[in-house]
Amino acid sequence: MKEFLERILHTNIKVKEASSLYKELPLLYRGSYTIYTVDSDGVLWLAMQPRSDIRLNQLRQNRNYLEKTKKMNVALFLRSTSLYSKDKMIEDGIPFVVSDDSVYLPFLGILLGKKQRELKPVHQISFLTQRILLSGLYESYNMATVTFISEHLNVSKMAVSKCFDEIDYLGLDVLIHDKKRRYITMNQDKQNAWERIRPYLRNPVIKVINLRDDMRLERKAGISALSEYSMLADNNFPTYAVEKNELKEKGIGIRKQALRTEEIGCRVLEVGYFIDCVKKNIQDPLSVLLSIEDESDDERVEQSIEKMLKDFVW
Repeated sequence: MKEFLERILHTNIKVKEASSLYKELPLLYRGSYTIYTVDSDGVLWLAMQPRSDIRLNQLRQNRNYLEKTKKMNVALFLRSTSLYSKDKMIEDGIPFVVSDDSVYLPFLGILLGKKQRELKPVHQISFLTQRILLSGLYESYNMATVTFISEHLNVSKMAVSKCFDEIDYLGLDVLIHDKKRRYITMNQDKQNAWERIRPYLRNPVIKVINLRDDMRLERKAGISALSEYSMLADNNFPTYAVEKNELKEKGIGIRKQALRTEEIGCRVLEVGYFIDCVKKNIQDPLSVLLSIEDESDDERVEQSIEKMLKDFVW
């Protein structure tokens, strides 16, 4: 970091590990961070560098504690980070230095960075991006290009390229840059890949429609799908999935909806995407999990989810 800071700031920088500080701090700091004292032209401040991957929320808390305890400005030294994390740190006023990339030291009045292709901020992942990530997990994508995914999922290259931009902005490490090309690789441990992408995913259900009669649709979702993957008994009514373009086509809008006091003939979930690569016309297991989060507190449902994931995903 010393050489990078001197090159960027055009000034002499002294960086020294603050070994004596570890004794004054909780054990967490000794095991998870390397702490430095930094002297930039007579301005003294501290820097903490994580020794492994630590979530931004934890970094924020640990930095704030050190700053409050030592009553000195504290910056984060990072080997790499996502554009999303950079934006959040700047928004929160958290000083940072990303090796050979960018510097944000507000207490010195400095915000410098490499010129990068501007990516649009992502506040909520798109359903197509979610579909790509889950498909990649199920099918163990290895160096999958925009062209491959476009043809494989039958969507335009432009749409897939925008999804790559979303993944890039969020900093998900499933995206690989190789010179001018980008690839998605998810061919390692599926459970580990799921845990990495899970915080960014959302419930695929847009709308729930309870109808008086059973429409006997093909695609099953929610609890009905879970019952197909496990020994769980279905509800007294089936649950189906339709995408937006099917609502009018199947005449769902003109069907009479069940009142609260009436028995439900079937439940129709309008979903943002539908993947049935595990069982034909059955919502994929991970989307089932995302769809029924509100019902997963039931012990029987929880056990069925664990069995489904063990038997059909991991």
